[in-house]
Amino acid sequence: MSRQAGLSAKITAHSTSIMCQDTDLKGDITISEGVVIHPKATILALGGPIEVGKNCIIEEGAIIINRSPNVLRIGEYNQFMVGCRTSHIYFADWTGIEADSIGDWNTFQPRSTVSAGLVISNHCTFSAGTTSFPASSHTHEASDGLQTETETIPPYTVVYGANSDKRKWDGTNQLAEQNLREKHIEYLREIVPK
Repeated sequence: MSRQAGLSAKITAHSTSIMCQDTDLKGDITISEGVVIHPKATILALGGPIEVGKNCIIEEGAIIINRSPNVLRIGEYNQFMVGCRTSHIYFADWTGIEADSIGDWNTFQPRSTVSAGLVISNHCTFSAGTTSFPASSHTHEASDGLQTETETIPPYTVVYGANSDKRKWDGTNQLAEQNLREKHIEYLREIVPK
């Protein structure tokens, strides 16, 4: 793990979480039980703290950044696949996941992009290479004084295809998917270098 000079680091990790040696963690970060962080993953709490819920998987090249003074809460059993990014503030030239809040059991596939201003509910899937932005109909003033647009992505939303179309998943085989994710986490705990 690396630390940046001048940035006060307070990393709190549960004893059952696994963080590989070649990760980049900076700022006020809380990692809950069972979380697996692969080598080359980056979590930067540059503004407010980041709280990662239990049993999340953060794969190689995934970057989680919080530049806002607000807490970025990531729910339980989320999977951040290779090359995705989450940040609390949107910058036009960034790619990756940039949500304000993330619920439980979500999947962010490789190179998926979600801009700031989106609140991700539960059981959502952002397919590889998709891009999501908030609708411009909901504007509020954030605690940092900036005007921001927010949109809540409803539970069971699937974003897919070249045009980032949205559809609703009916929950078919949800239990099988959850069991597979839990087995995946168990397997990673055994093989990931600590």
